[in-house]
Amino acid sequence: MGTAFESNSAVCIFPDECSKSEGQILKLMHPKENQTCIAYFSTETKSLFELLSVKEKYISWFVDDNVLGDTQLKVGTLLDPIFMIIPYLLRNVDRYSPLAQILVDEKYPSVIILEDLLSESDLSCVANVKPSLDKIIKFNKEKTLNWLSEKVDKVAAAMKKCGVSPGFNSTLSDKEYKKYACGIVSDYISRSLSVDLQEKLGVKLSVDCDEEKPAKKPKLNHRVDQDACKPAKSSMPKGKEKAQKLTKGQKQLASVNTKGMKSMSSFFKKVEK
Repeated sequence: MGTAFESNSAVCIFPDECSKSEGQILKLMHPKENQTCIAYFSTETKSLFELLSVKEKYISWFVDDNVLGDTQLKVGTLLDPIFMIIPYLLRNVDRYSPLAQILVDEKYPSVIILEDLLSESDLSCVANVKPSLDKIIKFNKEKTLNWLSEKVDKVAAAMKKCGVSPGFNSTLSDKEYKKYACGIVSDYISRSLSVDLQEKLGVKLSVDCDEEKPAKKPKLNHRVDQDACKPAKSSMPKGKEKAQKLTKGQKQLASVNTKGMKSMSSFFKKVEK
């Protein structure tokens, strides 16, 4: 079960173990997209949560005795801080550096909080760590892929246990579960790491839509295009176009003798006084 509470502009839902009384909203760099990731840091549990927005056009919420209309819903999902350190390690893969130096980011200064969240044991999952109070580390690709593989296995096992099945197929093989789990984990790592992870696991994810190259348009003859836009000409010789077929009523009107009859327009002439 989760706990819901109202903030200034949104209704937020967090796991019960997360305290709503003490915490702070942080802006961090998303580990995959290199864009802003809104996170909530619980100072009581020392946990990091990603705030995911649920957007609906018409939405209202009952919170305690209040009805909140046109209010965003944000769901806090637990986020492993090790994912957040990987893109910073990838910036400098050739040398050891103190963790505090690696986490210097003018755009996202709040990332320095990872220094307190990540222990040497955590860092050793994705880096070589020199024994030091400054946590001097260097990226290790082999360790990182092994750690990501374990994450994929845990996600796949959780999906299978809970009966989660993408689409309408309810009978997935272990390899298919692993493929979908790899896709979920790949949402939090760089594209190049995802490719290496797929190779390690022996799975292949479908190409993202934004990666697909648009098909080349056939080269059209400009003259042909202009001619195609023109109205078609009659193939009949001039003066010999086929006469329009008259209806029965039109034939009867045509056969009436109109000699001596006034025209219809004569009835609408101005009467001279």
